[in-house]
Amino acid sequence: MRKVLPGLAVVLHVVASQAGGGNLIVNGGFEQFRKTDLLAKLPAEVRRFYGGAKQSPLEGWLFGGGWEGGRYTVHVSDQAHTGRRCCEIRCEKKGRGGIASSPFKLRPGTILKVTLWIKARDAAGRVFLNYEGTPGDGWAGLDLKRGTYDWTKVTKRCVVPVRHARADGQTLMVFLYTKAGGTIWVDDVSVETVDVNEMAESPDEPALTEPMPKEIPEPDGSIGYRVDVASALRKVAPEADFAARTSARTAMSLARNEHEAVQVVVESPWRDVTVDRVELSALRSSGGATIPAGALSWRRVAFVETAFTPPYPVPRVGLYPDPLMPPGPFTVERLGRVPVWVSVRTAADTPAGVYRGTIRIVPKGLKPAAVPLTVTVWDFALPDETHLRTLTWLGTGVIRAFYGLKWSAEDNRKHAETIHRYQDILLAHRLGPGGEVAAHVRKDRKTGRYDFSRVDASLERLLGKGMNAFIMGTAPNLKRAGKTEYTPAFIAEFTERLKAYGDHLREKGWIDRAYVYTYDEAPRSAWPEVRKISKAIRAVAPELRILQCLNQPEGVKALAGAIDVFDVYVTQYHRSGVAQLQRRGTEAWLAVCCYPMDRPNLFIEYPLLDARIIPMFCWKYGARGFEYWSPNSWGPNWRKKPPHQWPAAAWNPNTFGRYNGDGYLLYPGPDGVPYPSIRLKALRDGFEDYEAMWLLGRLVRKAEAAGRGGAAEVRAARLVLGLDELITDDGSIVAGEDAYFAFRRKLAGAIVALRKLVGER
Repeated sequence: MRKVLPGLAVVLHVVASQAGGGNLIVNGGFEQFRKTDLLAKLPAEVRRFYGGAKQSPLEGWLFGGGWEGGRYTVHVSDQAHTGRRCCEIRCEKKGRGGIASSPFKLRPGTILKVTLWIKARDAAGRVFLNYEGTPGDGWAGLDLKRGTYDWTKVTKRCVVPVRHARADGQTLMVFLYTKAGGTIWVDDVSVETVDVNEMAESPDEPALTEPMPKEIPEPDGSIGYRVDVASALRKVAPEADFAARTSARTAMSLARNEHEAVQVVVESPWRDVTVDRVELSALRSSGGATIPAGALSWRRVAFVETAFTPPYPVPRVGLYPDPLMPPGPFTVERLGRVPVWVSVRTAADTPAGVYRGTIRIVPKGLKPAAVPLTVTVWDFALPDETHLRTLTWLGTGVIRAFYGLKWSAEDNRKHAETIHRYQDILLAHRLGPGGEVAAHVRKDRKTGRYDFSRVDASLERLLGKGMNAFIMGTAPNLKRAGKTEYTPAFIAEFTERLKAYGDHLREKGWIDRAYVYTYDEAPRSAWPEVRKISKAIRAVAPELRILQCLNQPEGVKALAGAIDVFDVYVTQYHRSGVAQLQRRGTEAWLAVCCYPMDRPNLFIEYPLLDARIIPMFCWKYGARGFEYWSPNSWGPNWRKKPPHQWPAAAWNPNTFGRYNGDGYLLYPGPDGVPYPSIRLKALRDGFEDYEAMWLLGRLVRKAEAAGRGGAAEVRAARLVLGLDELITDDGSIVAGEDAYFAFRRKLAGAIVALRKLVGER
């Protein structure tokens, strides 16, 4: 029996029958229980196709559940697509298992149409439809869906080739393999012969994922695998064909005190390849300066699988790169590819210059591959401070639930440590977790005094790590609370607490980073209540800044004068009217969410350029902050328990509505360790690009103050600051991957030129 491809492999081996319509599969609807011994009736030359298979409980079907160390079971299920029954295959231990149909025969040149219905739950791995038998293994195929989804129809047409021709026809059969975890159900399997007109005029049901890469011959002198490179703005598609390989060398450019990354892609066109490790050398310049190897790091890029077409345009349904897994051995299965994300971090005192080193891929049993790495360090440093305010809401309850932490003293300690790890990784990427860290202040009932000790401890830690915005109190969403108004009692208690809290924050020196959040995404009916609560806050604490997130542009006009900071979605900026309010002193922030769905956004399917360019939209529009509603809204994933939890089981990227990737940028690694996504990395790189823009803006103002505003360097810098090469005035993205990196080089050149002009070193 053939070695199947990775993952859940639906391999349809269609063997045999005379032409002439009708379903050639016995018991394709799985309605009949086993009555006969299928294997006993088969001739020896046909029985060899079923090596390792035994009788199943279903008439006309065999089953093997222990191939390649796996443990799978087959069941008769009542979750049928039609009729009363269907076939169910469950995974207890990953390996390979599957069912096989009775054989039949077809003559060479016969046109086949195979149809089946399939659904799955947590099927992590490949689903593959393939024809096999005496015509030869794998002579036609179609990739299907993985993950979790409801009954889905698949159709594939092909022609039986002329191989091993016999007068009585070619022997074929249907196999359904799984190398995945989870459960799959199959029903209504049919194989029919069709005429040439149907083949030409009626297309197949579309594949649910892109087809596997086409096989290519292995060249002389091959090391057994290939290594390619890609930028940190490219999403590497696992299904793409193996094109002519680019030069296996890579380069990056960055300032001092900055991160940048490249991807080294390990490809396996001919065999499974297990990478034991990735070695990163120190980087050395011609002048003798060194970037130590410890400043370089790598992670494996993993894939998640979408299961449906969302309400926004996507290139395909299927696998997308996103989670960044920690360093360690990994296998690239045949006809597969795995990107390795290689990051470089420069220090604030790294000397400018060109540095060279090597990325070394070390597989087991094969020769290592060395990829030259060139790093150009520009002659300026980014500030440690993030001048763009950033804010997100970390879901602490979701984290407790995912890791199964109870309310015992020990689990509470583990929970606190886990939350710190999640907060720290966000801050390391310049995204502040200030949504819920300081909004809850206790009042002593006996003394009537507020206890700020817990929020002080939290704020001291987080502000010291770079958090630059936090919510000190929230006027709740009335609809979610089941209410229609803010009552006098609530307003009195709320404003009293805010007044006391504001006085305390002023004494601590933290008031400049505090915000009061009002009714989230308030609908039109609630706008009067928002004005009422805002007026009450200002009456007792006029210095507190009130932040309002809206998804209706009309709300900006309705609440003008009552709100200090309007948080509007990027693509609604021009429609919201907030630009006119900015000119009168109102502060603006930008956000992205499921609505609107226009680019830029942070969906799994959208280009990485979207994540990186969002902070540049903030610069373009003069927005002082960026808000994202959640870094860990994990949807159904947090409800699963081991062994059905990610990363042992498949990740469901659809965690909110019908939007893939909306509301999370982190993945829950084992033992409370968060794993970043490539989207979070791109967003962090965008925040650093914003800091370069801030630095250039400061230099322009310094040159103007020195009377050098007419210099050619200043005029060139003003053009760069306008960002017209990246974003049009109406908010359209005009840059691609190459254009964005070209702009970064121009931005760096403008900074270096202005530093010389104003005499900075």
